[in-house]
Amino acid sequence: MRHGKRWQGGLILCALVGGLSGCGSWMHSDKQSVTIFTNPPESTVVIDDYLHLTAPGTVTLSRKGNHLAQVVKDGYEPTSFKIDRTWSWWVLGDIFGCFILFSPICITNDIDQGGYYTFDDKIYLTLERRGESAPSTSK
Repeated sequence: MRHGKRWQGGLILCALVGGLSGCGSWMHSDKQSVTIFTNPPESTVVIDDYLHLTAPGTVTLSRKGNHLAQVVKDGYEPTSFKIDRTWSWWVLGDIFGCFILFSPICITNDIDQGGYYTFDDKIYLTLERRGESAPSTSK
């Protein structure tokens, strides 16, 4: 009877470690939807030279790296801005679930797959009319 309970306890522990391994990527995904707003609206936004949208618009971005966006609209200065990723709160889940339970493979997985990172959900950009000062961005 005791041997069976140890086996069950070991199975539960393995399930917990396995369930938490790479939890940032599994629970939080390696992609994120980001909505871009421009003033004036109806500006053309091109992200990484291949994702096109008309602002306001939402795009799904890979969390594996930062992104570069260009914005153009007739009568306004074209501008570029970086969409930078930051650390996600899922890092805490990895620290507890992976490091404390000693499974560094899941931490490496989340770093490689982008589960460690997040973007701002909304990005606001104001374009300047031709001949005026530089554009302002806010997140």
